[in-house]
Amino acid sequence: MGVGPSSSPDGRDEGRKAAPPRPMRCRCESQVPKCFRDVKCPYPQAQTAHGTFGPINYSLVGPEGGEVVVCFHGLNGSRMLFQDTATYIARAGGFKVLSFDLCPSKACCSASCRASCCDWNGPRGRYDLEFFVDQTDELLWLLGLGDDTVNLVGFSLGGTVAVAFARRFPGRVRRLVAMSPSGFLPRVPPLYYLLRAVWCCLVPLAPHVLCTCWYKKERFGKSLRAEGQGMEESSIHNLWSRFVWQLFVKRGVASATLAICNRVNWFNLSELFKNVGRHARPVLLIWGERDNLNPVATIGDKVKGFFSNAKLLVVPRAGHIAICDRPAEVVPPIVAFLKLPADSSMNSVGELSLSPAQPQREAPEGNGQEADEETGLMRSPASFKADQMPVPMV
Repeated sequence: MGVGPSSSPDGRDEGRKAAPPRPMRCRCESQVPKCFRDVKCPYPQAQTAHGTFGPINYSLVGPEGGEVVVCFHGLNGSRMLFQDTATYIARAGGFKVLSFDLCPSKACCSASCRASCCDWNGPRGRYDLEFFVDQTDELLWLLGLGDDTVNLVGFSLGGTVAVAFARRFPGRVRRLVAMSPSGFLPRVPPLYYLLRAVWCCLVPLAPHVLCTCWYKKERFGKSLRAEGQGMEESSIHNLWSRFVWQLFVKRGVASATLAICNRVNWFNLSELFKNVGRHARPVLLIWGERDNLNPVATIGDKVKGFFSNAKLLVVPRAGHIAICDRPAEVVPPIVAFLKLPADSSMNSVGELSLSPAQPQREAPEGNGQEADEETGLMRSPASFKADQMPVPMV
């Protein structure tokens, strides 16, 4: 893979090469509970880059020479969040769109955690915001894009990773889109303080204390039906396979997810956002009107106030994952924003082609999706949205 020239725009020595290929960190068959040994990886593999902490699953679509757009999913999510969105942005805007799995990836890399009471062989991940910035920077250089200025699009934790990337590399970021960025949860749960007190033991022990009976397929399906999720049996099976894969087959996902919960500030990232907000680059903030996890009424305007050149778009009838709930009202405005001049004043920008919801037509039977007739963007079924939520439902 190309690695770009010998130095970056920030003056760093960038004679880096791809790391030696390493296999995905999975448990051997004897280490997987018998009831889960038939579960195969439910995540489609795309292209692979070999980074410091292992293989990185990524997709790169769009024309050569197009402006680069980098997409970041949220905690417990995957690059599949942007599968349709990346194609739409590439076709409608002429952009080259990179989406990839942040570690701990469900499909490929998952570095061991740095836990004080446990020692692992090989490189170990910090799993803080700077760790994800490092991963993004490395991937861009491995793909020969390290010299390109980029546009960033992130959801939830991914939105905050995008902001952290802009802080470290302000000259490399042209525009920024953050959808309900994390770091401003209004209330600290009491259980959080208890977990922080035992974190150094909890992180390495997590894979060994999971109870298989909680994730038996019958119990899992019964729990979803009791919550009124309205899923078809095929959707329940797909979601169950994903949870089992992460927790009982793939190494490191449970521990790494807990490490992220411990090492990322979920409650007050004001200083980070203020620092990045001083830059004059255009910023688009997107919030679902019904976002109960990160309420727009208390957080949206607060975050907007951190940026000197930002616009807040509130999407009607959408929840936390607005890009899944109302894609036809989220993705076209993102494309319109990305096509604005890089020196645009967001105060003078009107509506970003925010169209009213279009009539929906059913997608092929069995996949639980609906497609917008004008854009072709798919509204995601409950199982897909659950797979992108920051914490497991079950």
